[in-house]
Amino acid sequence: MEFIFCLSGYDDPSLDEETVQLLSKRLEARSREEVPGLWKVIDGLNAYAAKDSGREKRRRRYRIWGVILIALGIFVLVPGLVEPRTPVLIAAGVVGIVFGFLHFLPIGEKSSSAPAASCRREAAKLLSQRRGVDWSLPENRTELRFDGAGLSVLAGEKEDAVPYGEMTAVYETERLWLLLYSGEKALLLQKKDMTAGELEKFVPYLQENIGKQR
Repeated sequence: MEFIFCLSGYDDPSLDEETVQLLSKRLEARSREEVPGLWKVIDGLNAYAAKDSGREKRRRRYRIWGVILIALGIFVLVPGLVEPRTPVLIAAGVVGIVFGFLHFLPIGEKSSSAPAASCRREAAKLLSQRRGVDWSLPENRTELRFDGAGLSVLAGEKEDAVPYGEMTAVYETERLWLLLYSGEKALLLQKKDMTAGELEKFVPYLQENIGKQR
């Protein structure tokens, strides 16, 4: 099985918000690894809240949970702010604090926390790099091929390879995939750029091959 992409322009305005969503998913996954206890509390409280009944009882419980989450958020945030700063702990702490304050909102007015500012900055930078390239020019033509050996990148006369052992995770939105590899490197792929392969099989194929290398 193989999947082939031929990169094209990243000009669709909807990619801005979707790229932020992808980076937010990456940040949440990393913070879950760093501070699983905080996320266990958040997930547990959210699940319990969904089952709870009685408006007044919910209001009292929300306030108690809000205090707990704010306290946990501060507990995680403070070590993250100590030099050298730890972005994952800072983000996890902010998430806990934001979720805590959301529990003080009137029932029915709660909403999911906004993406971290760092995600928006990184998304803007990531898209700016790609929008600065005219992918229609022959010298910029870039083809990516995923097969049993990994990823092959053919850009002009230059060819690079990334084995599955260097890939760590893949995230998905309606129009995009974000593939993480070689530490902090990220590859932003548009679904419309796939020229060979089936869209619905791409992520399971990557996850299977990445899992074999762990």
